[in-house]
Amino acid sequence: MRPFILIFAGFLLLAAGCVQYHYSPNFVQTPYVVKKGDGMVTAAISGSPVALNGDFHASYSPIKYGTVMLNYFQAHSSFTENNFLGGPSYLQTTKGYLVEGAVGAYKPFSFGTAALYVGWGQGQMRNDYGINRIADLGLQRFFVQPTFTYKNDWFRLGIGLRFVRLNFPSGNIDYRIEPADVVIIQRLEKESPFWFPEMGGNIGIHFKPVTISANLVIMATRPAAEYSFDASNIGVGLSLELQELFKKRNRNSVIEE
Repeated sequence: MRPFILIFAGFLLLAAGCVQYHYSPNFVQTPYVVKKGDGMVTAAISGSPVALNGDFHASYSPIKYGTVMLNYFQAHSSFTENNFLGGPSYLQTTKGYLVEGAVGAYKPFSFGTAALYVGWGQGQMRNDYGINRIADLGLQRFFVQPTFTYKNDWFRLGIGLRFVRLNFPSGNIDYRIEPADVVIIQRLEKESPFWFPEMGGNIGIHFKPVTISANLVIMATRPAAEYSFDASNIGVGLSLELQELFKKRNRNSVIEE
């Protein structure tokens, strides 16, 4: 248990050092579906002393061995910066969002479920450098994601490897921002799209029909810091498995009758 706490604290310190960024990874979602009609919704939060992120997910299996997925991610961070002109300090912020959909195919086994998802989404990252200096960047992401899930009556484990193609097709930049930041944004527009993997997953305790989980995603790419990418995200989530919820409601209805 102690090594897990140390790792958790280490990632929180990493997150605290990354304040303004042009991309942040949402959690790698691993739907716990094993048959047609299964579905789940998840809400998770993550952050640091200067940041707060929200992750929202919904998935459903409308056909045998097939799944649809919808993800929404929102990021926000802020910190106070000293005025380089000698005046009062000012607030700098980062606000961003990503909306994406995916389709997947899954195969249940006696020990778990293997799945493959393909998805696409778009969003925006808005960095406010204070004194009305703003850099607005639009982004698009395509991904292919193999996952594996394991579950029993009380335990949930999901892991995934997300192969990402990240593009920055548009932007609006105030060139009064610091020259070093202008150079980074110009490189983003010139050198995108970027290809890189992200590894992540979740581990949780299940109380029918709810799961409380710890979530982690790591960007496995060397130049993340060069482009002001947030390299990791760690937080906690709450999931609701719809098939268990409806089964519980139906059982209660039968008892009342």
